[in-house]
Amino acid sequence: MNSQLATFPKEISFDDDYLYIEWKDGHGSKYSLLDLRKKCPCATCRGGHGGKVGQATGHIDSIKLISWTKVGRYAISIVWNDYHNTGIYSYDHLRAYAEGNSGAFD
Repeated sequence: MNSQLATFPKEISFDDDYLYIEWKDGHGSKYSLLDLRKKCPCATCRGGHGGKVGQATGHIDSIKLISWTKVGRYAISIVWNDYHNTGIYSYDHLRAYAEGNSGAFD
């Protein structure tokens, strides 16, 4: 990731199983929807409010993405078919995760 363009999406799309991001630097990333839902960065899913990490998402074995919206110039918010919608997925974390940083959402 040598450029600021690396963390700005050119195009975002999804199908039944994956979220796709084409970054402005030309790189393409593909994310498993189930993996993204289980790694939701919101306080509830990350163990905030007295819970444990994974307690809110550990039981999920299938998921569908209903819609997404941009959050400023730095992230997207996803609405899942379980109606969870409080996770904000930053472009920096999404790109780092796509490049092999498995702890990007931890």
